[in-house]
Amino acid sequence: MERFNVRLDAQELREKFFSCQGRLNRKPFIMRLLGVIVVSMIFYALFYSLLGSKQVADGAAIVISIIEVVAIYTLIVRRLHDLGMGQPLAVLYLVIAILQPFFFRLIAELPEDSMEAQVVQGLNLFTMLLIVCLMMIRGKRGPNQYGDDPLQKR
Repeated sequence: MERFNVRLDAQELREKFFSCQGRLNRKPFIMRLLGVIVVSMIFYALFYSLLGSKQVADGAAIVISIIEVVAIYTLIVRRLHDLGMGQPLAVLYLVIAILQPFFFRLIAELPEDSMEAQVVQGLNLFTMLLIVCLMMIRGKRGPNQYGDDPLQKR
């Protein structure tokens, strides 16, 4: 039985998680998305449990959040490429994801049924539905303007 090796070099890490080039089918999209989320959660937990200062931990969490949002953005771009679509939906996701913490702070004191709170919840729902749809919809068969069909390379 071959040993499972999870070691990634910097080039491979960049290609898998921080590149907008090419296409990405569903299975690698789901696995990489889960990987980004799990690694981010581990880092959040480590920083908040090991760092003595909440302010330092909050600063580290901001850095982790930025890296997480960029990694998920690039995965979404490549998944949209697999569907034959460009980047507008991914850019919309990126804008919402970057502004989301600010939105939630703005509505924290507002009633849940206020229009502002409902807009923020709607934007959050949009990003979740986008990701779920990208997990479920099969990519275009054959090559497209973004590259060869990743399923034909097997």
